[in-house]
Amino acid sequence: MVALGGEPYAPVPLAPKEAVLPPADLVEAAATLLQASRSDDRPAIGAMLAPRLTLIDGALELGLPRRMEQIGPFETIDLALTALADNIGGIYEQPFDGSDVTPFAVAAERDFIIAAIIDGQAWGRDPLLEGAICTYAYRGFDRAAVIALGEHLDIQTSNLFYVEAPVAVLVQPSHGARAAGMLKADLLYGLDYATDAPGGWIAVHLPDGGSGFLNFENVAISKPYASGICFTRDAGGSWKMSAQTATNL
Repeated sequence: MVALGGEPYAPVPLAPKEAVLPPADLVEAAATLLQASRSDDRPAIGAMLAPRLTLIDGALELGLPRRMEQIGPFETIDLALTALADNIGGIYEQPFDGSDVTPFAVAAERDFIIAAIIDGQAWGRDPLLEGAICTYAYRGFDRAAVIALGEHLDIQTSNLFYVEAPVAVLVQPSHGARAAGMLKADLLYGLDYATDAPGGWIAVHLPDGGSGFLNFENVAISKPYASGICFTRDAGGSWKMSAQTATNL
């Protein structure tokens, strides 16, 4: 199997995560929201939501800007949860008979909140949300450089990825093959879908030109997508869920 790849290129650096250790009262607030979401306690969920909420919508295509929208206040908690469910990074189950979508939307949003709190990401900051602490730490990058890299490699910007630690790229899709090059952590590289690879393997564009192979069953390939919820202190000093971020089509 021969890897073709493209011209040499400079990977795009990612900004470091601004990780934050949540204070004890935020941990307590998140635990309260988690328990309320798990038990479907609507009044308790509503008590943990800010009156006005910010939606941040990121695209799979990294070359597109993230969008912000403010929603609320809402007359009922069900209306708030239904509006939030429109930004969970996918389409939730719909009633087959065209009946009220509210129960499905509420369930999808509760699942999103639960996953955001327990998924194990490092908590941190999002540059679009001043003062908020989120269940994720956003990783920024130069969007113009990302667009230019996609055009240079003739790939979609959704095909850019990074690795968490240095990893060897092999000349053949075989664990015994020699290294064709090394990928460094926290740089955006390009996946090469024009080069065929057997199951469990994927071709990647090498910065020096050409392509090599990674085994994605053994190597974690990450993308700088953001998904989660954010908390801000209200006027009384209590932490409330104030924003929700997702990556959508």
